[in-house]
Amino acid sequence: MRMSGIGAWADEQLRNVASHYTYAEIPLWVIMPNHIHAIIIIDENKIPHEKRIVGAFRSAVGAFHETPLQQRSAIQYATQMQSWLSVVVRQFKQSVTRFANENNIHFAWQTRYHDHIIRDVNELNRIAEYIENNVARWDLDVNKT
Repeated sequence: MRMSGIGAWADEQLRNVASHYTYAEIPLWVIMPNHIHAIIIIDENKIPHEKRIVGAFRSAVGAFHETPLQQRSAIQYATQMQSWLSVVVRQFKQSVTRFANENNIHFAWQTRYHDHIIRDVNELNRIAEYIENNVARWDLDVNKT
């Protein structure tokens, strides 16, 4: 499968995401003609300290205090990581859209994206295998254009 100009631009943006967002890494992705699959890792320890606000409260002088990791619920932690993920995805989508507009390419994203928290190494391996084999299954895609 050969990428279009917009596909090549999207590929470049995914390659460079860590240079814009030090807390994000994309070790695996595939760009298909009508969709993208990617594993995006959000590293809590690389989020700029002044921006780590989940579970926080504002003191009288406006400083932020974090709730220690062990005191956060799994839901609070997932919500925090999802928030950082949405920043990366939103900026990626904006960059590709801007490229399309500047090059008069008719293009539109679907309004939402599907995300899933990978909970263990078995699930990671299953999803990685799915991504790696996506191109080979293109002929079976019912939504291909």
